Parts: sequence; C-alpha cells; structure tokens
Amino acid sequence: MIPSTFRRALPLVLIASFAAAQDFELDLSEEKPAAVPTEFRPTLGVISVKAADKEDVSASRARQFEAELLKQLQQGDQFQTVVEPSAVKQQLGAEFAKAEACIDYACLEAVAKKLKVHRLVRLTVQKQGAGSLVTMYGWDPGFNEVLVVSQESGEKAEKAFLGVAGKSQAQKDRDFIKKLGPFLTQVQKTLSIPNGKIIVDNADPSAIVTVDSAEGGIGSLEIVAQRGTRTVKVTAAGYKPFEQTVTVESARSVEVKVSLVAIPIEVAVVEKPVEGPSRNVFTKPGLYVALVGAVAIGAGIALGQSAQAVKTKLEANQSPVELTRAQAKEAPTNAMLANIFVGAGAAAMAGGVTWIILTLPPPPPKVAPKTGTGEPTESTPTPTGAFLSVGGSF
Repeated sequence: MIPSTFRRALPLVLIASFAAAQDFELDLSEEKPAAVPTEFRPTLGVISVKAADKEDVSASRARQFEAELLKQLQQGDQFQTVVEPSAVKQQLGAEFAKAEACIDYACLEAVAKKLKVHRLVRLTVQKQGAGSLVTMYGWDPGFNEVLVVSQESGEKAEKAFLGVAGKSQAQKDRDFIKKLGPFLTQVQKTLSIPNGKIIVDNADPSAIVTVDSAEGGIGSLEIVAQRGTRTVKVTAAGYKPFEQTVTVESARSVEVKVSLVAIPIEVAVVEKPVEGPSRNVFTKPGLYVALVGAVAIGAGIALGQSAQAVKTKLEANQSPVELTRAQAKEAPTNAMLANIFVGAGAAAMAGGVTWIILTLPPPPPKVAPKTGTGEPTESTPTPTGAFLSVGGSF
C-alpha cells in the first residue's frame, strides 16, 4: 500500500518528469516580418555567448543559449550571412580575446571592419538571484551607439517538498531559454534592419568613388550602405574632387548625380626681366651734341675754303680784277668764322661722343666656343670708343 504522503507528492513528481521529457527549441519566428530583398539584408557576426561569472549554471546556459540562437538565425531570412563564434575566433586570431570584451563603439567598429560584416552582437550570461541575467551588446552603425540590453529570467527559488525537488536543472535551463524567447526575437529584429543603397551616376568611367572614406568602386555604380548619414566622394584625374552628403534609409535607394568640374589649366606667366640702360645710342642726348658739332665743323670748313679761294686768287693775279669788292671784304670775315665754327664744332663733337661713351652700359662678356677641355673661355672684349681728329689753319 502507498503511503498517503507519497500519494500526495506523486502528481508533482509525474508533472516534473513529463515536463523534463519534452524537447524545447527557442522560437524566434513569431510575427515573421515581410521578406526583404537579399541585397538589402545585412551580414551579422556573433562574437560569442559566454558566462560572465564562474558559475557552472551560467556556463551551461550560455552554451544552450548560443546553440539555439545560431540555429534560429541560420534558419531565418533576415541576414545574408551569420558568422558564428568559431569562425569569428578563427578570423580574429589573437584579437579574439579583446573582441569578447568589447563594450564601446570604436572597439566593435574595428572588429566589424576586420570581419567585413554589417552588424555585430555578443551576449553574456551571469547568475542573478535564483535565475540568470542576459546582457546583449549590439553594434549597428544606424544607431550611432552600442545597443546594451539586459533581461532577467525572473526565476524564483524553489523549496523541496518532502525532500523532492519540483524541477531538475535541465528543465530550469529550458524554461530559462523559453522565457528569453521574446527578448531574443527583439534582438534579431533590431539587428536585422535592412540596409539601404546609394546609386552613383557618374559620367567619368575612371572616377574613384568612396563612401565614408571606404572605396566603393569606379565610374557609375550601386553601393549597399548602412543606414544613416553617409559622405560620397568622387575623384578623377584633371577634375576637382566631388563630395556630397546623403541620408541612407532602410530598404531604399538614394541617387547621387556626380558633376565633375575640370581643374583650370594654369599658364605660367613669364615676367619680362627689367632691362638695363638702353644700348641704343639714338636715345642719348650726347649724340645730338656731337651732330651739332659736326655740322659746325662742316660749316667752318666751307667758310674756310671760300676764304682760301679768295686769298689764292689775290696772290695769283696781284689785283682783284676777277673778284668783286664784296667777295674781297667777306674773305677775312669768312676766315674768322671758319676758325670759330671749326673750333667750337670740334669741341661740341668731342664732348657729345664722350657723353655717349660714358652712358653706354658695359657689353656682356662674350663666351668663346668650348675648348678641348670642354670648358668655355671668355674672349677679350673688343675696346669700344670713338676718335676724332680735326685740324686746319687759315
């Protein structure tokens, strides 16, 4: 016969045994969102799901949590690819330990660039009272900050009834995962927000296009980009850089019409060297003084020849028969004027020539052809100047 106390406890044991026999899988498929075109789906890197303390229960729940999470993420159609923790560890190598401790934006951004993924997530599990606390660190550039969300399992301490526990630890772990189902569903939805697209219309097929300093391609192209404000820059040889800031929205395209402006060709301006004093003698006042002197000399010589002719006739004929009285009277005067004109003209001409010589700049040295040694030699400059000799007597 079964004791009455045992009969009262038996239903509880049977219920617990039945619950433990049921298999449970994390269901993140509730309210399945509308299908998103593949090109807009982000890539996700799961860094790790690990215990944040040294409790065996936390480590066990972290392993179960990771397995169920990856299973559901891989079955869904919200991500292009999901990089599992094992692959993340392999790609990061020695940097994996640092990635597991990342909690700030810059650190997670660097990990995302190395893994070449659009989004990142890492989760920790730790003991919280009778249950556990799960904390998610999510990285999505569309939010411009690290998403930190925590969720408690809300478990209560159980008391043994007549020495028989109501639930096994395995059942408690499954209940823990089930309670966190809505939390993880929201995590998935948040990290799977679709990307947008930038359409670059560029007339130059060789122009280089970058988005936020990351090279996107050349010419006209379409670039899948994270949500938010993005800077598109286009550079091409011979043109000024083109830059435009656009706002990328989820599952939408934004067009950038590139207008390149040619760089003006700079023409070198050759400044005319300042010339030294002109070597043109015709711009010198001394020339005119010399010309006046030459004219005066010419007039004096003419007058002197006229006076000499009268004197010659008088000495030859001994009478001024062939000469007029006027010519005879003018002869002495012409002889005197001749001496004056010739003297003054000679002085003026000599002074003018000297003036010209003194105001002329020195000529540049003449370079002779190369000698056998290959070195040029300066030739002796030819002396310059003028010599005037004027004489006569009347």
